[in-house]
Amino acid sequence: MHLHLVIPHAAWPDQAATVELTRDLALPALSQLLGRGRRSRHEPVSKERWLAQRFGLDTLPVAPLTLTTDLPGAPVGYWLRADPVHLRANRDELLLTDASLLDIGSDEADALAKTINTLIAEDGLTLWAPTPTRWYLQMPADPQLATTPLSEVVGRNIDRWLPQGPDALRWHRLLNEIQMLLYTHPVNDARFDTGKPQINSLWLWGGGATPLPVQPEAPADTVYSNDALVQALVAAGKGRAEPVPDSGSALSANGMVLLDALAAAVRYGDAYAWREAWLQLERDWFAPLLVNLQAGALTRLALSFPELGLAIEARQADRWRFWRRPCLPWSAGA
Repeated sequence: MHLHLVIPHAAWPDQAATVELTRDLALPALSQLLGRGRRSRHEPVSKERWLAQRFGLDTLPVAPLTLTTDLPGAPVGYWLRADPVHLRANRDELLLTDASLLDIGSDEADALAKTINTLIAEDGLTLWAPTPTRWYLQMPADPQLATTPLSEVVGRNIDRWLPQGPDALRWHRLLNEIQMLLYTHPVNDARFDTGKPQINSLWLWGGGATPLPVQPEAPADTVYSNDALVQALVAAGKGRAEPVPDSGSALSANGMVLLDALAAAVRYGDAYAWREAWLQLERDWFAPLLVNLQAGALTRLALSFPELGLAIEARQADRWRFWRRPCLPWSAGA
């Protein structure tokens, strides 16, 4: 059996703190896999960029991909993700919180989208909210905007990540108008009264046209992921998407597994949760798969860490490479 584990967000955002943060992190199975396996380096890339490369795409058209699941039969044209977010003022910064922490109800999403559409209709735009957390902007043409994936902006000051392009100032003004509209909306008044964060802006990203000009190619017959984007990618690439099981010992077929256990901690700067997520990955994935590799039930195990620019391939015979010292991902290039 062959498996490929993909572990995004293995790079802690504050590189200077990584040594101290990982100093006593006990990951013996992962250390052995990295130490005795065959290592290769590549340019560090985001999860989204890594996925585009792996699925044979130049860029990742997020909106058209997830749209096929969220809004079947959507009109042909150009689409942007326009996800609901909360912006919090912190001195001279605006910090972004994504919808995963906002507890948005379907009725709230519908009401907000209806109001926003009264503002943007004259520009030929339509906002769709088929799910509480994933919203879409239907456009008459490609706006030629350079945008940033939402996952890269969570917990950060948004200023340097706002849409860029020939008509960027128009879009910045439109977002400001939408923010003012949302500020006084009855939905947000009710959320304030109950102590919930307001839904006070949209994040534009992941644009692309339908139908897709280039079809993705699934890198494995089966891809295990709980990420809606990855599931849509696999479906478009004619592969089979399955949910991630509780542990590596539950897998009995070849495939690629996207393990997102580190994502939330990195996005919100929670160092303790990040360390705990590594320990969970060690217990549920690295340790049982190392046992399977040594026993011959697993013949090859590949591991990819996109943001670290690191890839590993471990085979059963590698258990005899005693001269190779164990190492952790942050020192594997040394």
